[in-house]
Amino acid sequence: MKKYPLHFKAQINYFSTERGGLITPISSGYRSEIKFPFELNSYIAVQNFADIDLIFPGDLASVNITLMNAEPFLEKLYKGMDFQLSDNSGIIADGIVTEVYKS
Repeated sequence: MKKYPLHFKAQINYFSTERGGLITPISSGYRSEIKFPFELNSYIAVQNFADIDLIFPGDLASVNITLMNAEPFLEKLYKGMDFQLSDNSGIIADGIVTEVYKS
């Protein structure tokens, strides 16, 4: 499996199933769409979990994120920036950037 650089760490609130969030737990490597405020494009966010095996609906977790095909946007990232994660069913989580990794 190809390794991608980590771009930032975030605190993510995964919505409960009742709130329209995940139905099943997810593991490291899970990909979803990510959308930042005031950014026209959305990107693919690869979520990497360092200290846990699974994240369940309703969990709050610290997650490392890699953005796919987002090179021009990476310089706009900053600590405190908020975002939403979605999949085919809709918005599944929201979060805030807690640390930006410089490459």
